[in-house]
Amino acid sequence: MTAIIVFLIYLIFIYYIGFKGYQKIKTAEDLLVAGWSMPLYVVAGSLLAAMLAAPFFFAAIGSGYTTGGFEGTATMAGLGTCMVLGAFIWTRPLRRLKGWTIADYYGLRYASKKLGAYSGTVMTVAFGFFNAGALTVGGTYIIQAIFHLPFIPAALLFVLLTALYSIIGGLWAVAYTEVIQGLLSIVGILGITIAVIYSYHDNIFHPDWWNVSTLFNKGGATFWSLYLVLAFGDIPAADLGQRVAGAKNPKIAQRGMIISGVIVILISWIPGMLGEAFKFIYPGSQNPENLMLAFAQGYFPPLVSAIFLTALAAMGMSTLAACFVASSGVFTKNIYLDFINTNPEPKKLLRVSRIGIAVSAVIGFILAINFQQIINLAYLAWDIIFVTVFWPLVLGPFWRRVSTIAVWASITVGLLYYIITSFTGIPGWTTESTGFFGLVTELWMMPGISGVVLSGITIVLFSFIFPATPAVLEMFNKQKDASLDEVSGTDDINSGFSTHAKA
Repeated sequence: MTAIIVFLIYLIFIYYIGFKGYQKIKTAEDLLVAGWSMPLYVVAGSLLAAMLAAPFFFAAIGSGYTTGGFEGTATMAGLGTCMVLGAFIWTRPLRRLKGWTIADYYGLRYASKKLGAYSGTVMTVAFGFFNAGALTVGGTYIIQAIFHLPFIPAALLFVLLTALYSIIGGLWAVAYTEVIQGLLSIVGILGITIAVIYSYHDNIFHPDWWNVSTLFNKGGATFWSLYLVLAFGDIPAADLGQRVAGAKNPKIAQRGMIISGVIVILISWIPGMLGEAFKFIYPGSQNPENLMLAFAQGYFPPLVSAIFLTALAAMGMSTLAACFVASSGVFTKNIYLDFINTNPEPKKLLRVSRIGIAVSAVIGFILAINFQQIINLAYLAWDIIFVTVFWPLVLGPFWRRVSTIAVWASITVGLLYYIITSFTGIPGWTTESTGFFGLVTELWMMPGISGVVLSGITIVLFSFIFPATPAVLEMFNKQKDASLDEVSGTDDINSGFSTHAKA
């Protein structure tokens, strides 16, 4: 009962913030990018809460429980690495080009609205549907722990609360509440970590559980597949891009990414350690992803446990809300505004944005109740992003030769390869080696890893065969214009495609 009361009190708080956001929202820009007004502490806090989202942390603990300490570390270390890399790759270029969404980078940088819509559609499917499903599963675990409901009613309650909150307050409300939730999550995670180290210090950090040598032979394939897909594949994450797009200026966007990424890397070892400890505390668990909840309820006093569960639930809500907002932003800007209705009334555009949030919520709910596991949906989302939109975003800020045709080809080849090989298997060699060559072979046989190699080769070859047009070269130079780093949020209201961008 204590947990329910604390959770309801917190709901009152976040819906108050949502109402304040509702009062500020007059246009779709306000809903989707917070009017380009977010200061550093909000950007950094929001990004940190996104990376420490309870569902991802639960999944990391599950990996640590089932496979090993480094495998548990891989998820959070990969997410932290992706933040730091993204800070130096695309944050400033995206904001200099005044993009609403990360999909805007593809349309603006390569002077093609159709390309922005194409890449945005891929992102919407990956993050608005599959990633939203994964976040819904994790949030449902928490609602079950608080209200003792079956999975489907708990999932429905979690989605309804989150979708309503997103529709009311938009990115502004999501980001500002995430600052508090990020702090609470760090306190809670550190509290559980200290409790485990104090009570079970004899059952953690065993050499066989943290064997570095296994990382560089065939047995390290699980670690590297998790780490690489997140460290590189999550660089074009739509929900991260939405938060960065809402920053006041490019400098704040970059610094927020760096700060949050470094913090996540510093605590990335914790899920592996908790997985190892829970292996001893809860042997034979059928679903290790929710063991942190079980430990919090069994170890801490009721009030402390209730606060911790509420913080996790709220963090899961805001992270899922940002996912809804990001997918709605891609649809609203890159599909509806650019192709369906290029000059809508502001209120109509705002209504379309809110409908987009609702659609993402419904599809995420359907996927969640069918999978009921975080890791499967989450890595499906990140795999799709990795093999499709990774290279155009990573090469675009640095290599002027990348052309629009090359980007089209790279995304399409990566997507088709992933879909086909997921059913047919990977063409390649077999080996009996258990050493480094065995590791390389294991990684190649994963569609996400071999697919990104193929899409990378495609973008390079096509860029040499089909040179960039003058319009594309002009946008390449604009994204490197450091004078645009001083632009304020209000200057971005007139954002849009240059006269060279084509449908």
